[in-house]
Amino acid sequence: MTTLLLAYCFPCSGNLVTAERIRTFLESGGHRSIRKCVSDFDSCKELWEFLSNNDIRCIMGINAYRTGHLLRDCPVPFGLVFGGTDLNESTVIPERMELMAATVNNARFLVCFSKEIKQQALNLWPHIVDKIHIQPQGVCTYASSSSHLRDILTAYRAAEFGSCSCGCTEDLNESTKVFLLVCGLRPVKDPMYLLHVFSEWHRHDSRVLLIVVGPEMNEDYARKVKDEIYRCVGILLLPPLPQAELHTLMLLSCAVVNSSISEGMSGAILEAMCLGVPVLARNIAGNAAIITHKETGLLFNSPEEFVSEAKCLLGDEHLRKTITAKAQDYVNLHHSGETEKQTYCRLISKVLISLPLVYQYSGYLIQQLSTVTFLSTAPSEGEGWGTEITDDTFVSADTSDGLSHIKVMFPTLYLTELLFVVD
Repeated sequence: MTTLLLAYCFPCSGNLVTAERIRTFLESGGHRSIRKCVSDFDSCKELWEFLSNNDIRCIMGINAYRTGHLLRDCPVPFGLVFGGTDLNESTVIPERMELMAATVNNARFLVCFSKEIKQQALNLWPHIVDKIHIQPQGVCTYASSSSHLRDILTAYRAAEFGSCSCGCTEDLNESTKVFLLVCGLRPVKDPMYLLHVFSEWHRHDSRVLLIVVGPEMNEDYARKVKDEIYRCVGILLLPPLPQAELHTLMLLSCAVVNSSISEGMSGAILEAMCLGVPVLARNIAGNAAIITHKETGLLFNSPEEFVSEAKCLLGDEHLRKTITAKAQDYVNLHHSGETEKQTYCRLISKVLISLPLVYQYSGYLIQQLSTVTFLSTAPSEGEGWGTEITDDTFVSADTSDGLSHIKVMFPTLYLTELLFVVD
């Protein structure tokens, strides 16, 4: 039996990191797992054929909207992990809300990263209270402490935006103060929010450098970001980095920055906290759920406030040491990878244990919801049922004539061409 992890797996995106981490946890917990992107399937039929061919008995979808069109009517039981944009952004669009509502109703279990996200979901769908769970994201880091900033950036000198427009990255030294903004180039991450104030700060203090790292998830928007960065000084745009290089770059930074309009739970913030790197984050609900201002990080409400807090961080070593130590303690206590592994393995096991037999035929699936019965002829209204088909019965079927005929193999009896119904 295999579990499918289904998500919008854009290369180097947070969804991809989350999906792969959960898949690895499930594998280590004894659950054979496959990760696929929603774009791998052009239709529900393609998904169902994949499920049939790969013995998929359970699905975990990440983001109720992104996976909803494939999972809503899926014959294989599934659970959902709310990603953030599904509840923060998609709920205000009626057709998306309708799709998510139907998908949420059919899910066997629902997972939220925080109590705040859980409350958002319950406000929308109060009846899901018995199947919703809170599991904060776990954290895995892969940094190397032996690298230098110049080494990390050298490989990207020839890239389109491999050097800052003012040339400040040509003379990096120990006095360079890097602020690292990790985000996909799309509107909800709002990477342009801090560009002008940071550029102005750089004009007065050439030591500070803002490095933006992330995939181009929206082509038109990414072009606007590039155009804006080209007009700014003190700002460097890099393509997505492998996790190990990204985490090493975090260690070489004065702070990791988040400027998103909304977040579910930022993996980059948690990774920075785990590595002992200060975090400067926009004061939104998803960030405030994991950062206590001036205790485990710094929150800002405007671009100007960001600069003020960043200057404070550079000038106060005691503040830096205090917030990084408390942040590491927080992550170790509340974002344990082992706890995350146990939660997802338990949820998947519960679904698999409760599963009735799933019978495969002609590229489709019949799921025995409770009992399957057969009749030698189509029943008239009010007629009684035939013999019950039990779990040690093999069922095959052919629906090419528009009717549902089955072949039933009992241990000692063979019957064929019988109409069936699923109760």
